[in-house]
Amino acid sequence: MTEQVGQTSLLTREVMSDPYPTYARLRAEDPVHYNEQLGGWVITRYDDVTAALRDHETFSSRRIALLVAQRGGANPSPAVARFLELAGHWMWMLDPPTHTRMRKLMNQGFTPRAVRLLEPMVQGIVDELVDAAVQREEIDLMADFCFPVPALVICGLYGLPPADARRVTEWCDALKVFLGAATDLGGAQQAAEAVHEMIDYLTEIMEARRAEPRDDLVSRLVTADDEGDRLGVDELVSNLLLLIAASFETTIDMLGNGLAGLLTQRDQWELLKSDPSTIPSAVDEVIRWDGPVQLTHRLLTRDVELRGKQLREGQLAYLMRGSANRDPERFADPDRIDVTRGDTGHVGLGLGVHFCIGAGLSRMEGRIALAELTTRLPNLRLVEPQRLDWRADNLQFRGLSQLRASTS
Repeated sequence: MTEQVGQTSLLTREVMSDPYPTYARLRAEDPVHYNEQLGGWVITRYDDVTAALRDHETFSSRRIALLVAQRGGANPSPAVARFLELAGHWMWMLDPPTHTRMRKLMNQGFTPRAVRLLEPMVQGIVDELVDAAVQREEIDLMADFCFPVPALVICGLYGLPPADARRVTEWCDALKVFLGAATDLGGAQQAAEAVHEMIDYLTEIMEARRAEPRDDLVSRLVTADDEGDRLGVDELVSNLLLLIAASFETTIDMLGNGLAGLLTQRDQWELLKSDPSTIPSAVDEVIRWDGPVQLTHRLLTRDVELRGKQLREGQLAYLMRGSANRDPERFADPDRIDVTRGDTGHVGLGLGVHFCIGAGLSRMEGRIALAELTTRLPNLRLVEPQRLDWRADNLQFRGLSQLRASTS
């Protein structure tokens, strides 16, 4: 018997390994779908997702308390309560005008000029990693390339010791599983402990930069001032944590998901090799096709009717960006990568006031990575293209555990 849409389970390993068939079914049969397991409305069509992302007054970002209540219970521990307090300062949990103020002050390292100045560092990191890869017959693209590129970039940008990258990853992983709705709908305590450890770590870094400033983003942020307006200690340390998690982990998955797609749809890899001018558009296309961030949740501030459904004030809405980016009403042949598509209307990097603050840096890392790999490892091939190893622990953040490839 075919499973009814009303009984759809999104938090299974099968769905999290490949959510796109489920997205397609929901778009066609129940595009505004109340999901009991998630405790909110799952919205899957492009037009509805983009309209909601633009309407921050109705679809509010201030949802952290509801998320914690769902995953952490009605009586949170002291660690979870502190997590809730700190997470309430995150830019992506705020609405204008508070969000506008915060984003302006935190944008120090992500202006177009700042990103251009980082390009030589990124190029050097990619060159060194590719130098190592060409000496080997087989590599794990995740461990040997997709992880170290953004890890070393973030360490350089924030002035963190490169040896701490793995530690930071473990903290970020705990946050991802909590925010992305793990299969046990739990994780609040683990996320709270990760935040506590990372706050201590970043506070120590901040104090060191105040005493001895360096040419890094943390040094600039601890002195950031906009007409007498400075970030408080909790605001600053919380958003440093957020920026590290957002710009580091999502870039790992952007590179991994993109390489998996290009190497399985081999004609597109060959096109990049023969026409490098397609590489910048290819970065956006792979983000559309299989983006690292699959959804954005929002809190409804008023009752809304959408496609005949009554959404109520105080409920959660899950805006399925991964589904919107595969909507055939918006994108022709959406399940296929087309590096010549040239249509940048995807929502893989968000939309509206919450458009990804690190989008320029991420795109630049992707462009340099694809340029070097297609030039110096043109025969790169996946070892088991039909058996990709997805993490499948998380509905919001999508990525691979490993991606084995032969280099010749």
